[in-house]
Amino acid sequence: MLLVVAAAAAAAVAMPAAAGAQRCRGCQEDTLPHMRIWPAIGIHAGIPQKASAAVGVLVGTEWQRNGHDHSRNVALFAEPGLSAGRASLAYVQGGFGHFGSGIGVAATLLRTWKDPLTVSPNMSYAGGEVLLWPIVFIGPRIGLFHSVSGTETDKKWFVALDLGIGM
Repeated sequence: MLLVVAAAAAAAVAMPAAAGAQRCRGCQEDTLPHMRIWPAIGIHAGIPQKASAAVGVLVGTEWQRNGHDHSRNVALFAEPGLSAGRASLAYVQGGFGHFGSGIGVAATLLRTWKDPLTVSPNMSYAGGEVLLWPIVFIGPRIGLFHSVSGTETDKKWFVALDLGIGM
């Protein structure tokens, strides 16, 4: 079901890009958007999970304009870690300059276990995250989460912060 929602969102993202694109005559750019499906993988270190590995799928479009690669994608991924795990649905856009830079926003469910950093174990959180890649899918991720289940705690909100490579 979630994969169907991701595919529909990717198609909606692709339509505006396809409507305004044209093939560049006499140049090497391919301004027509192309639908792509890629594996979404990554590794992260930070709060609360300590270390984690992400795996999922990235669906969207890519094209070239003014000598830069551009993309609009929807990503669905799971990310188990040492002290927490995530499941996220993200919108990811690339092409903000050189070196594979991009930005993303994600709706995320997070579950803690063992000994997470700054929060209690065995808690479930829901929140949003901003993903930044100043260079080739390497960069910080920051999120704001609210507890949705688990043991009673005074800390209902927390900020997650990590550094990663990939999704």
